[in-house]
Amino acid sequence: MESLEAAPYVIFALICLIAAILLLIPETVKPTTRYLSGIITSIIIPDHKFNKPSLSYALAGRYIEQSRYDDAIQEYGKIIHYYPNEIEAYLGMISASSLAGETQLAEKYKKQLKKRTANMVSVDVDADEEARPR
Repeated sequence: MESLEAAPYVIFALICLIAAILLLIPETVKPTTRYLSGIITSIIIPDHKFNKPSLSYALAGRYIEQSRYDDAIQEYGKIIHYYPNEIEAYLGMISASSLAGETQLAEKYKKQLKKRTANMVSVDVDADEEARPR
C-alpha cells in the first residue's frame, strides 16, 4: 500500500518529462504551443471569434490628420458596415470624402445619414429654454 502513495508523483513526473521533450524538439514546439495557447485562450476568452471588429475611430482620424483621405474613407466605410447606426461614422465619411474631392460619395452618405436620422427627435435649445418655467 505504501508504494501506491507515490503513484501521483510518478505520473506528474512523467507528464513533466513528456512536456519537456515536446518543448525541446524543434518540430513539435510550434504545434504544441499553438495547441496550448488555444486551450488557454478558450479559457480566458470562451468565444474568441467575434462577429464584428471593435468600434474605433482612431485609425480613421489618424488618416485624416495625415491627409490619407482614401484610407480614411475605407476605415469609415468599415465602421458604417459593422455599425450602421453610428452617426459619427457618417459625418467622418462625409468629411473625408469631401476632403478627397469625391463629392458624389459625400452626397451619397449625406442622404444615408438623413435616412438614419429622420426618425430621431431633434431638440431645439432655444425653444427648450423658452418653455422652462421661471
